[in-house]
Amino acid sequence: MKLAEAQYGLVTRNQARKELSDSAIDRRLAAGHWAVVRPGVYRVVGAPRDERQHALAVALWAGDWSAISHLSAGRLLRLDGCPKPADIDVTVNRSTGLSAPDVLVHRAVLGRLDRVVVDGIPCTSATRTLVDCAPLLAGEQLESAFEHARRMGLTSIDAVVRQLGRGRSGSAVIRAVLAHAQARPAESRLEVRIARLLRKSTLPRPVSQFAIGKFRVDFAWPFFRVVCECDGFAWHGNRLQWKHDRRRIATIEADNWHVVQVTWDDVTKHPNETLDRLTVALRRAA
Repeated sequence: MKLAEAQYGLVTRNQARKELSDSAIDRRLAAGHWAVVRPGVYRVVGAPRDERQHALAVALWAGDWSAISHLSAGRLLRLDGCPKPADIDVTVNRSTGLSAPDVLVHRAVLGRLDRVVVDGIPCTSATRTLVDCAPLLAGEQLESAFEHARRMGLTSIDAVVRQLGRGRSGSAVIRAVLAHAQARPAESRLEVRIARLLRKSTLPRPVSQFAIGKFRVDFAWPFFRVVCECDGFAWHGNRLQWKHDRRRIATIEADNWHVVQVTWDDVTKHPNETLDRLTVALRRAA
């Protein structure tokens, strides 16, 4: 069936009934051409199995107006900081007896803006997903997911504020993230990690995403003309971009700015030494 081709090799009994009788469906199952993956949801035998097929099977089983949600939605949306959950999460709008050992069924009313389709799979919007995940993620994980969603244009500070309801679990955690959010989103998880390290230190608060001429730097102390830059090939995407960044740093240094470059290993394995380097740079500038 063409519909199954568009659904990762899946089809529901109700969908199949538009072209086949119940007896024809049962013959395909008995012959081993189709396999049951969820009650009323079948996989065309031979269709490759993957994480997205599994998610869509759960959404089809849960019915109309359901949506993959929470950490499972974070994975579908490819948000930084969202780990793969042990069970798949799905939110349904109605009271239902749905139950499966590998599925966490959440019951909540999803508004029109709370539900999107990603890769053909209904899931909660990034804004709704962030609020749902707030009690499940550590502070840095949540901040990384929020900043990543902002970089992709999937949410905003105002959108998350509107989504927060009174007394929702985890609202205090996400409000703490919002309190530190800058006008421009952080550009990488490394930048989030550095920002959190600086906030916990006694150093003066830097300006994030500061403009120097035609360039923009990760963190800057303009009064001291000191810059802190995230450094690493992985964070720049490709070698050409990495080489361009090296030229950018050289131009900024030529304009009498002192640049302290910080890698992932610096901030994760040697945080105190990293702060010491920044402290020395600021003292020398002063």
